[in-house]
Amino acid sequence: MSRISRFLSRCISSLNEVYGREAEIYRDPTSGAVIAVGRNNCARRIFRVCGFKPTGTAFRLRLPEGLTEAEQKAHATRAVVHLFHAGHYTDIASHLMCDATRDATWAEIRDRRPDHPGWPTSPTADTHTPTDAQAAASRRP
Repeated sequence: MSRISRFLSRCISSLNEVYGREAEIYRDPTSGAVIAVGRNNCARRIFRVCGFKPTGTAFRLRLPEGLTEAEQKAHATRAVVHLFHAGHYTDIASHLMCDATRDATWAEIRDRRPDHPGWPTSPTADTHTPTDAQAAASRRP
């Protein structure tokens, strides 16, 4: 890593510490694409699950081309809600928020909570059934 790269990396890290943004979503003014910037692996993983694709630039992801405006808003809003739920401070352009998608995503998250009536009483309840090979391997001394 060159001195300039190291310096830029430190500057970006200090800005992140000062401003606290771990992720942001905005529309690129030149291309019109919806861009997501995730500064840690967890945020980038959530972006990928919500439909964003990696670009050639570090930390940047974008929505695929060909999506309608409503679909772009839905993907962006879903990503923001999941990031917020995971504890990441996320900045999003206001024109990319969809209230209906936000409410639906929060309802989906609430329905999946371990203390929800449909879930086992203990969050540590084991729902994994080992295969024969796994069971045999666990019996070995």
